Amino acid sequence: MLPKELVEDNPWWGDPSKVDSDPLLVRRSGSSAKWEPEIMREFDFGGDFVYSLRGPRRIGKTTAVKALIRELVRGGASPWNVMYRSFCAKDGPKELVSLVKCYLDNTADNRGKDRRYLFLEISSVRDWQKGVKRLWDQKRLDNCTVIVIGSLAADPRRSAERLPGRRGELADVDKAMLPMKFSEFASVMDQEIARIVEKNFRRPAQRKEIFERYVFNNRVPPVLHDILARAPALDRHLEDYMLTGGVPKAISEYRESKAVAESTYADHLGAIREDFGAFCRREGALRQVAERLCGAAGMTTSWGSLRKGTDVRTEYTASRYVGALEDMFVVSVLYQYDLARKGAIGRKKKKIHFQDPFYFSVLNGWISGTPSFEAWRGFVEQPHNQGRLVEGIVANHLIRLAFLRSRKKRTFVGSNHVHYWRNGGSEVDLVYNDGAGVELPVDVKFQPGINNRDLDGLINFKRAARGRSALMVTQGDLSEHRECTMIPASMFLLMV
Repeated sequence: MLPKELVEDNPWWGDPSKVDSDPLLVRRSGSSAKWEPEIMREFDFGGDFVYSLRGPRRIGKTTAVKALIRELVRGGASPWNVMYRSFCAKDGPKELVSLVKCYLDNTADNRGKDRRYLFLEISSVRDWQKGVKRLWDQKRLDNCTVIVIGSLAADPRRSAERLPGRRGELADVDKAMLPMKFSEFASVMDQEIARIVEKNFRRPAQRKEIFERYVFNNRVPPVLHDILARAPALDRHLEDYMLTGGVPKAISEYRESKAVAESTYADHLGAIREDFGAFCRREGALRQVAERLCGAAGMTTSWGSLRKGTDVRTEYTASRYVGALEDMFVVSVLYQYDLARKGAIGRKKKKIHFQDPFYFSVLNGWISGTPSFEAWRGFVEQPHNQGRLVEGIVANHLIRLAFLRSRKKRTFVGSNHVHYWRNGGSEVDLVYNDGAGVELPVDVKFQPGINNRDLDGLINFKRAARGRSALMVTQGDLSEHRECTMIPASMFLLMV
């Protein structure tokens, strides 16, 4: 007999039409920021695979999963073949195995030989991979596609890595659902931009070709000249993106009222504090660390500098705390680039960027002690801060580009592909290295006008690396030069 809680989690078993009335999907349909995450098109439901889907909490993973369930049921899958379960904190591998076996055994007559689709929320389940391993080894997951969904506190990717040979033959079974990229944000805000993205940048193959054919060869992609008339609108959307980031609820509220509710900041702060506490068991240290990070964002710093003025006792502890925030997709750590080794110099100073402007605004509002949206709007209006924010957004999008082009997605680490460079008095904000021959220096000059001195870092890097291409991300300049290509930030971000 099926447990009552499991039946309640899957109302479409009794009435397939109820797949349309899920509260999360109803809420999304009424949102002014409707978003279909690109990641949701990347699942293959035709084979025996165990996927992990991870990402920050409150970003919409469960809503996206419910949308996948609706597509399966609407697409002809037997409602009984689609199972969703959200496990609780008291559950462990034993409870996971027991429940999946109960489902498989008690619905066998309903499914025949058709494929099963299992969606398992395991945010609170420790060692869940042991349960999946047992089910796989016992052949209970034959003819099943499994998606394991978790918050970062459960760290589903690392746990999934402990399932060698038990996840299917796909190279890319670890998925991360992140806040909206700029192109997704602009598409939500502007139907004309949405049509441009759909035509030119929606498919991964299109984006790869644009970079490999043009940007990596020091050329402006022709499509940018075609959409130049939309540049003012794109720039306005970038200003809004600095205010809301890519978090759907914040975007929806901003579209409706030109502000973000204090409760939305509080909800996300609560999630960050909870996950940080689960990682480090020192939730109280987060505020001090956050204050140091907000002040150092986009600048070179060291673990020793980050712990100054805090209760953090050692550099190792400081690095562990920042590493926890990196695992939670709150920040990215960039290491200095070594031209000789084509990789990071771990002992040198680091650059730390927030992965999304909204997470920066959440922690900034917390430490400033003023209402979050007003504090953040005042911060963003400062030209110097805009430069820091845009550099962080570009860094995050370069990491996304590196993942898009990577052939080793299961072992992908963003800090292996995006760095900064410094040699004497020369510095380059970002260096993109795909590990397969592409070495692109990127400077971000979000300012009116570019002069020859602004090119010094890129020129010195090219000479030292004997490279052929360089990119200047600008506020408004779109042009080709012998030394580098100049592309406005809003246009560059639209291509990623």
